[in-house]
Amino acid sequence: MKIKSLLSKALVLSVLAAFVFGSSFAQIKPVKKIGPGADTLITSNQTWSCDTIYFLSGHVFVTNGAELTIKPGTIVMGDTAVAGSSLFITRGSKIHAVGTPTCPIVFTSAKAPNQKTRGDWGGLVLLGNSTTNAPGGTQYIEGLANGPLTQFGGGLNPNIHDNSGELNYVRIEYAGYAFAPNNEINGLTFGAVGDGTLIDFVQVSYANDDSYEWFGGTVNCKHLIAFRGIDDDFDTDNGFSGKLQFGIGLRDPLVADVSGSKGFESDNDATGDANLPQTKAVFCNFTVSAGGDTTSNSLFTAGAHIRRNSHIYILNSIIMGYPQGLLIDGNNTGSSTQLNVANDTLSIHNLVTCKYAPKYITMTPTATTYSTSDSILLLTKADSRFYTGNAFNPLDATQLIVRKPYTLTAPDFRPGKKSPAIGSARFTNPVLSDPFFTVVTYRGAMGTLTTDNWAQVWTNFNPGIVNYRGACKCAVAAAVAAVSEDDAVAKGEVSIYPNPAKGSFNVSLNGFTGSVNVKVTNMNGSTVYNKQTSVSAKSVISVVLNNATAGLYFVTVTNGVQSVTNKINIIQ
Repeated sequence: MKIKSLLSKALVLSVLAAFVFGSSFAQIKPVKKIGPGADTLITSNQTWSCDTIYFLSGHVFVTNGAELTIKPGTIVMGDTAVAGSSLFITRGSKIHAVGTPTCPIVFTSAKAPNQKTRGDWGGLVLLGNSTTNAPGGTQYIEGLANGPLTQFGGGLNPNIHDNSGELNYVRIEYAGYAFAPNNEINGLTFGAVGDGTLIDFVQVSYANDDSYEWFGGTVNCKHLIAFRGIDDDFDTDNGFSGKLQFGIGLRDPLVADVSGSKGFESDNDATGDANLPQTKAVFCNFTVSAGGDTTSNSLFTAGAHIRRNSHIYILNSIIMGYPQGLLIDGNNTGSSTQLNVANDTLSIHNLVTCKYAPKYITMTPTATTYSTSDSILLLTKADSRFYTGNAFNPLDATQLIVRKPYTLTAPDFRPGKKSPAIGSARFTNPVLSDPFFTVVTYRGAMGTLTTDNWAQVWTNFNPGIVNYRGACKCAVAAAVAAVSEDDAVAKGEVSIYPNPAKGSFNVSLNGFTGSVNVKVTNMNGSTVYNKQTSVSAKSVISVVLNNATAGLYFVTVTNGVQSVTNKINIIQ
C-alpha cells in the first residue's frame, strides 16, 4: 500500500467520522436543482451521490447516450410546484441506480413530512429500443408531446437485449401525474425496455396512477412492490413479453381510481388488435391484495383483469380481497381473450380468495362460445384453489393463507403455518423453463422463513413521515469503497466483457500476477462460481455461468493483497 493511499484513507475516515458522528449529523444536505422548470437535457455522464439532494424541476431527459449513475442512499426529489416533474431515460441512454438493502436510493416528493400526497411529482420513465406492437415498431410515451425524446421502440429492427441500465434497491414515492384521462405518467413506466436492463428490488408507493406499467418491451423484473397506488398495481400493454417473479401488490381499501383498480391489468393494445408481438408477459410468485376479506371498495374491479386480446400468464400466485378474482373480459372491440384462455389457460397453480364464490372467475360477456368452458377450465382444471377469505379454516387461527396481507403499516406476506401456499408451487409449465425463474416450493411472493421475507430493511411502508433532508448515513461506507477502488486502480485493473452477458463472459486482468481467485456471487451473497488460477501481468479468464438465473452478479478478483469487485448483468 502506498503511503499516499494510507494518508488519503485516514484523512477520509477522520473527516467522515466528524461529519457523521459529530454535531453536523442533523444538518440539511445541500440541494442541487436539475432543470429551471422547462425541459432539461443531460447529455454527458453524471454521478449523483448521497451527500446532495437532487431536485427535479420539470422534465429532465438523460439523452445522447449519456449514463446517469446514482450512488446508494441518494435522495432524488420531484418539484411539486412544476406539474409532472419527472426523470426520463431516453433510448440509448442508461441509468445505474444501484442501492443496497441498508442504503436504498429514493425518488420522492419534495414536500415536508406529513404533507406528501399522491401525484406530487411525475415519476421515473425508462425508454428503450426493444419491441412494441405499435405500427412501425415505435410509439410515444403517454403524457408528453411526441418527439425524439419521448419516442420508444426499435422500429423494424428492435433489440430485445437492449440495455437501459439498472434499478436495484430503489424506492419511488408519491409519483404519478395525469395530464388528461388515459394520458398519465405512472410511478415507474417502461417503454420498449430490453432484457439487458436489470430491475430488482423496487418499491413504488402512493402512485397517482399505475404503480408499474410496461408498454411493450422484453425487460425482466424481480422483487417488485406496489404499495397503496390509486389505479392498477401491474399494467401491461403493447406486446410486453418480459418475465417477472416475486412481487407484492398491497392496496389501501379506501383508495381506488374511478376507472376501476386492479392488481393486474393487461391489454394487447388499446383496441384489442391482433398486432404482434402479443402481450405475453409471465408473472410468477406474486401476491396482490386489496381491502380485506369482508370489506371492499366499489371501485376495485378484480384481482386480475385480462382483456383486449392479451395473453399474459399468472402462475403460482395469490390474489385476494378483490370483489372479483379473475375477470376474463371479451367485451372490447377486437378482443379474443376468451379464446386465448381456451387455447392456453393463462392462469394456473394460483390461490384466489373472494368473499363471493360466484365471483372467483368472471367471464364477460357470458353468452359466448368459450365463456362457460373457460370458467370450468379455470375453476377445475388449472390446479388453482379458491377460498372465500384469508382464514380458509375459521376454526383454526393458524390456517391463514398469508399472515398479514391487509396490514398497511407492517404487512407480512409469508404464508401461514398451515397455508395451502406451502409446498404447492408447480414449475412444469414450459413458460417457466427459462433459467430466469428461481424454482421455489411455495405459491405467492415469499416462503415461510424469516429469511424468505425479502420485503424488509430496504422498504418503507410509512414514507410520509420520513425527513429525507438529513446527512447521508451511507457516507462512510461510500467513501471507504471509493478509497478501495482508488487503491485497486493503482495496482491492478479488472474489466468484464461482454456485459450484459448470456451466461459466459471474460474477466480481463491488468496488473495482477501469480495466484488469483475469481469468485462470482449473486444479490443474496451466495457463491455461484469460485476458481483459483495463475495469471501473468495481462490475462483473460473465461467464466461460464450457463445455469445461473438472470440478474445482477458481483465478480471479485483477489490475490491476497488486493481485491477488486465489478458487476455483471446475466441475461441468459
